[in-house]
Amino acid sequence: AAALIDVHSLAELRKLLGQLHEQQLVYRVIGRGSNILVTDKGFPGVMIRLKGELEQVDPIGALDENSDGLETEKAERGELLVKAGGGCSLGRFLSWCTKQGMSGLEFMAGIPGSVGGAVRMNAGALGGEIGDRLHSVECVDACGGVIHVPRSELQLSYRKAEIKGRDIDALIVASANFRLMRAEQGEIRSRCAGYLDQRKGKQPTGVSSAGSFFKNPAGDAAGRLIEAAGLKGRCCGEAMVSPVHANFIVNTGKSTATDILTLMEQVQEAVFQEFAVRLEPEVEII
Repeated sequence: AAALIDVHSLAELRKLLGQLHEQQLVYRVIGRGSNILVTDKGFPGVMIRLKGELEQVDPIGALDENSDGLETEKAERGELLVKAGGGCSLGRFLSWCTKQGMSGLEFMAGIPGSVGGAVRMNAGALGGEIGDRLHSVECVDACGGVIHVPRSELQLSYRKAEIKGRDIDALIVASANFRLMRAEQGEIRSRCAGYLDQRKGKQPTGVSSAGSFFKNPAGDAAGRLIEAAGLKGRCCGEAMVSPVHANFIVNTGKSTATDILTLMEQVQEAVFQEFAVRLEPEVEII
C-alpha cells in the first residue's frame, strides 16, 4: 500500500475520506485483514484501519417493540440495542456481550475479522448470520458524508449485504446496532464453547489461512465438491488445499499470493470439469 492510516473517531474518518476524495486517491478499509488476499503486486492506494472510538462497544437501551425508537430504561426482558464500532474485532465484541449477559451472536465464536467486515459480507457460520441480529448501520460515503441505514433498507443474502439504491463497496461501516437478548453469562459461555468445538473439529488449526475460501453454491457445499474432486492436499508452491477441510487453502510455509491464486484457479477448473459448478471466491482479492 502507498500508506497505512489509522483513524480513531468518526470525525477523523470523515475528514480523511474527504481529503482522499479531493486528491482522487483510492482507499480500502482492511479491518482485521481476514477474508482478504492482497496480490503480490500490492495495493496501490491507502489502507485504512478503524481504531479508538471506532472499536468501542456501547449499550444503547431497550428496543421499543412498537416502533424503531428506544425506551429510556433498559428492560430486564426483551431485546436490547447494542452499538459496536466497525473496527471492533468479533472476538472482542462477543467477549463484551458475554460479560454483559447479552445473547444472540454466539454462533460467531471463533470467526476472525471486524464488525464492519462481517456486516459487509453478512458473515455467518453454523446456521447463523450476523444480519439476523442487525438493527441498523452507520456508514460513511466516499465524500465523508454519514448515512444511517435501517434494517429495512438492507438487502442481506448469503455472504452479501446490499443497500437499496447505493453501492456498498463505496461505503465504510463505521458502526452497527444489534438486537440482543438478556441471558445468563454461563449459558452464553456454554453456547460459545459448543460452537468453538464444532469449528475446531471441522476446520484446520495451527496454520495460516483466510478462512473459508469459496462461497457455497446453492444447495451444496464448496468443501464437499472440492473433496469429491479429489483435491484435498493439492499443493501449489507452499499453498495447499487443507486435508482437514477442503474449503480452506492454507499457507504451509512462505506461500505467495500467486501460489494461492494459482491453486484457486486449479480448484475452480477441476470442480467445474467434474460437476459443472463454478465456485466463487468468498475471500476478497485486492
